[in-house]
Amino acid sequence: MTSIRATPFHGRAAASNVLNLWQPRAGWTLAERYDDANEEALAARLTCAMADITWRSRVVIEGARAQEFLARLVTRDPAALEPGAAFKALWLSDHGGVRGAGLLARHGRETFHLVSAASDLDWIARGAALFDVRVREVLDEEGMLAVVGPYAAKVLETAGFDPALEPFAFRKLFWRGLDVTLSRFGEHGGYEITTKADDAPLVWDRIAKAGRACALKPAGLAAMDILDLEAGVPRPVRDYTPASGGFDAAPTPFELGLESLIDESHAIFNGRATCLAAPRTKTRVGIELDGDAPMPHAPLTLSGSQVGRTLHSLYSPALRRAIALAIVDKAAAAPGTMLTCGGMSARVVALPFLSVPDPIPA
Repeated sequence: MTSIRATPFHGRAAASNVLNLWQPRAGWTLAERYDDANEEALAARLTCAMADITWRSRVVIEGARAQEFLARLVTRDPAALEPGAAFKALWLSDHGGVRGAGLLARHGRETFHLVSAASDLDWIARGAALFDVRVREVLDEEGMLAVVGPYAAKVLETAGFDPALEPFAFRKLFWRGLDVTLSRFGEHGGYEITTKADDAPLVWDRIAKAGRACALKPAGLAAMDILDLEAGVPRPVRDYTPASGGFDAAPTPFELGLESLIDESHAIFNGRATCLAAPRTKTRVGIELDGDAPMPHAPLTLSGSQVGRTLHSLYSPALRRAIALAIVDKAAAAPGTMLTCGGMSARVVALPFLSVPDPIPA
């Protein structure tokens, strides 16, 4: 039986979770919602929200040949990264199927962190052993708190941070007596604060206090899932089954719409030849449904013929309708194409559904 662990923020989350609604995610227990998930998601678009994202996999990769190993693992060249910078990339099976998608951050000459929504530690560790590279997954020693929304920079400034940080950058700080890392890795235009587990309650308290004037709300998993979907982000397990077998050729980066995470000039990553030779007849799109009822994993038809299927689907409080990600034939992928889903009209739209809100200057 798999054990479920509490994050370092659990005590503070429990005090705010008046409905006592919890949900497991990647081996952790987290607040499903604190009050109303739609209001929490709207707060991240209109004011500010904070969310416990400790559940995300964080793998430390270090050793003299770490860069050489990662050049074989991921679909972009880690030699391009300076310490304090990161990029998004994929890693593939031997036959070019997507095993995972994540963010690779360079912490030093021989040290990298790989952050992702689903752990693939065993696969990564087996490859790293061939290069005498050390790999470990960060678990109970750290907590990660996201602060998102147009007032996120203002909240951080009030809390004593300098929020001037470029996307995909991070820096280690000594913040009012605490060692933390401030980063901008997420899809929602906000920030992440990574802290030692023992310091997590104090970090939560400081951000909550600094956010009072900006109507900051804690956001649970349900609200963050809404934001992910509105951003058009496909998640492993939720939206697609990763290519967990070494010879799995599907899903391809092209049908998931993740080809921008491949640098075709990077010539040595695992699965490259098969991946680049894969058919490119399908792609990921957004679907706006004509109603409030989500339609997950449902067929999409055009003139009576099936042209694709929806993936994850939820009600979007910002758009006031149900939306879905979908994989469809390219012939049916043009924005504005009208499809049918479960007897309901479904319109193809470009992703993301909603852009990141403009930040309010700190």
